[in-house]
Amino acid sequence: MLETILLMLTLMPGGDVRVTFSHSADADECEAYREVVSGILEEAGNPPLVALCGETDLRVTPFVHGTRPEDEVHRYRVELPSAGGYQVTPLPAGTACTPAPQANPAVYCARSAQMVLPNG
Repeated sequence: MLETILLMLTLMPGGDVRVTFSHSADADECEAYREVVSGILEEAGNPPLVALCGETDLRVTPFVHGTRPEDEVHRYRVELPSAGGYQVTPLPAGTACTPAPQANPAVYCARSAQMVLPNG
């Protein structure tokens, strides 16, 4: 079952990319949340690299504010086709990821405290 999720990529102080996933009831709610969160991050001086609503079958644990960087141990490969949308692939430990933000699809290697949940 597809869920509407706000995918947000932000640059961390050490240069790593953080990915967060925020569930929404529908596309309108997601877009409103995207605008609010993007504005807050821009005002704080850390604008998102990417803030995109989309549908995915990837299920992850809920986003929790205030997560420490050392708790962001889950790695993801995020693809952003120029046609729109996104594809997120969890990366097992030791799996290489090469970022290519200017490619099509753009590729980001990111980390998160949110982990994948089993489907079903």
